[in-house]
Amino acid sequence: MRMRTLRHLSYIGTTIFLASTPIFAGCTGSISDGVDDDGETSGGSGGDGTENPLPPPDVCVPGIPATSQIPRMLNRQYDNTVRDLLGVAGVGSNKKRPSELLVNDFDGPMTPDAWRIYQDVAAEIAKEVMAGPNRSKFIDCDPAASGCLEQTIQTFGRKAFRRPLTPEEVARFQKLGQTTPPGTPEEVAEATLMAFLVSPSFLMLPELTATPDPSGKGIQLSSHEVATKLSYLLWGSVPDDILNAAADSNQLQTREQILEQAQRMIAVREKTGSLVTAFHRDWAQMNNGSAHWWKMDHDTETYPLYSADAKPSWQAELDAFFEEVAFAGGSYDDLLLSNVAFVNKDNAAIYGLDPSAYGTELTRVELDANERPGFLTRVGFLSSYSGYNATSPILRGAFISVYMLGVNPGPPIPGAAMITVDGQFATQRAYVEELTKPANCIGCHTIINPPGFVMEGFDGIGKVQTTDPRGGAIDASITTNIVNFGDGVSKEISSPLQLMQQIAQTPKAKQLYAQAWISYAYGRAPNGNDKCLVDQLDTKLSEGGYSVLDLMADLTQAESFRVRVRATP
Repeated sequence: MRMRTLRHLSYIGTTIFLASTPIFAGCTGSISDGVDDDGETSGGSGGDGTENPLPPPDVCVPGIPATSQIPRMLNRQYDNTVRDLLGVAGVGSNKKRPSELLVNDFDGPMTPDAWRIYQDVAAEIAKEVMAGPNRSKFIDCDPAASGCLEQTIQTFGRKAFRRPLTPEEVARFQKLGQTTPPGTPEEVAEATLMAFLVSPSFLMLPELTATPDPSGKGIQLSSHEVATKLSYLLWGSVPDDILNAAADSNQLQTREQILEQAQRMIAVREKTGSLVTAFHRDWAQMNNGSAHWWKMDHDTETYPLYSADAKPSWQAELDAFFEEVAFAGGSYDDLLLSNVAFVNKDNAAIYGLDPSAYGTELTRVELDANERPGFLTRVGFLSSYSGYNATSPILRGAFISVYMLGVNPGPPIPGAAMITVDGQFATQRAYVEELTKPANCIGCHTIINPPGFVMEGFDGIGKVQTTDPRGGAIDASITTNIVNFGDGVSKEISSPLQLMQQIAQTPKAKQLYAQAWISYAYGRAPNGNDKCLVDQLDTKLSEGGYSVLDLMADLTQAESFRVRVRATP
């Protein structure tokens, strides 16, 4: 029956629309990292292995950006959806996440291979659900009983499609039980579940309502479409019963109605926490394949506390840090200044704590706020942006300049990665200054090097150091620098705390943070229309008491969240 079902899927409209608008999930770069034998970058701008992020446009252009009507569900959303709908977190004998079997997220038309794999995964999920403990999440009656399958199609379909099914759709699903020869009731039920899981109304997040917005600016989304948009933005999954009830009552048409639901949903930390961590990974460039996160190993003779096996826990610490800052009511500033850390046996000694007091689980602690402000002083960043057996002021400084401050030093010179310098140097700063002093390097490195030098009080894996491995003292003469914060602003900075305080006050840094949220949440590149929202969020970020969670709620208040404009061919 399972193979026969695939031949009949055309009855229920499972032909995937072979066109979709690209979904942007962050910026990527391609500049070489230019690391020399000492593990030190010798290039110019992009010394962290990345290009500048796409900046917000300079001018707000009132209006609503054109968007796709049928964006495809992302793989992480697919996992969450089948988990919440059917209780399925893993499939097959090795219980892999369903998305591990799918083709990686991609832009553009559906491909034959991706479509085939969607069908294979759907068949596996349907088989496991019907034979396992989660069967009742799909069907809670006897498939052979009169009316059972019709009721199942309507009730499960409402959840899977995020809207009520039309009578025509119900009738098409019922045709699965009218084949010749007929399948058994169990086979028909399993085929019906599979058919739902490969339907465009499940795999896509369509916005097909054609009702004009009263303002005349575009097309007003239906309450069911708004519910889907809310749920997949904040939870990455299907709406819950409360949100579904609001949609069924058409109570998601005004900003106030949407905000009420958004605030309720954001408060559910176990569902919204994953959005907080996923976004901040994106903002911090951890998803950027050209960046240096987690790629560098270190010499254990130079750094005896280093273990490559600890990298996953260092990443988990940053995830926990971002989530804790947000759900403790923290603001953008707190991302750069909070002294909260999460410690286990893998990083305790690096933070100057007794590792014997910690196990494998991460424990929330508070570090010295003057010494360890924000995520850029955590082990994950400091160890990733270092060389094999030395710190890397260039890697650290380029990351801070480009991604935190939006300062564009310019591209590295040709062959920058091959440049070396001979001599005896008491400190890494002295070495880097000599390396980058040629006339064709110094212009860029006047911007890149200083914030990296400020961070020289942390060694290559993030431990506090007062003596450079080269033998010289690390004191104010090493960490004090004139740092370029962009827009003609340069200030003398002598400590990581001063650096983080100034970044937190820099308007461009806040703009980049707001733009990153908008691009991530809405799935589109920076544009003039969204610049208007960037400006609004930027203003609020500069006000006291405006939290990360407040910003998330405000993402649902943009006019473009309720109204769409068709993209022109």
